[in-house]
Amino acid sequence: MPIAIITTIISAISILAGSTLGALFSWIISKKMHNQKMQEEYKIMQENRKYEDSYRAKEVCNNANVIRLDIANALFQSIRSLQNTDEKKNYLYLLPINKYYSQAVASLSDKYNLKELSYLYQLYGIIEKVNRDIYEWTIGDTEAYDKVKTGFETILYKMYGDDFKKVLTIDPDNISYIELYKNDSTEKQYKDLLEKLDYLCLLENLLKEKTEEHIKK
Repeated sequence: MPIAIITTIISAISILAGSTLGALFSWIISKKMHNQKMQEEYKIMQENRKYEDSYRAKEVCNNANVIRLDIANALFQSIRSLQNTDEKKNYLYLLPINKYYSQAVASLSDKYNLKELSYLYQLYGIIEKVNRDIYEWTIGDTEAYDKVKTGFETILYKMYGDDFKKVLTIDPDNISYIELYKNDSTEKQYKDLLEKLDYLCLLENLLKEKTEEHIKK
């Protein structure tokens, strides 16, 4: 076979082999870069998910704290008002509540069932009614004064049932919020509800939940 033809064949083989190797190396590099990109995107996605979970947990925790504070104020102020026997003083304690409480309660919809959420709304409804009566009351209006005090009793009755009068014997300045509801007088549905609320108020509990969810997945 003439040398020229052999040289041509060798050149063609060399070119073909070079092109094949080039394409192979390009594919390997491209695949490696693609895998690396996918890993980076997955890592970013995981970080974003952690951030969203953390943000969501903080929001739930903050809203739970808002609700707990409102309930604690309502209980303590109701007790103080009903313990005030100086009728001449005619002083009534307001029950400050967060004006966005309905949003705070709604944000816990995945933590409480409908019945439990109803208990929260019922309590808030009574607190709002008492506050309206307080704002309508003026010094010397005995009838309105008694109406408000009946509202305070209703709040305590909602929480303690027939045992609400026992709570009036305690010193509100020497008892903690937890002691105020973790006792035999508290109605079970509200004790369970407030225990869960305490749990939600701790951010580490919510973040632990999210971590366990991810592990299960």
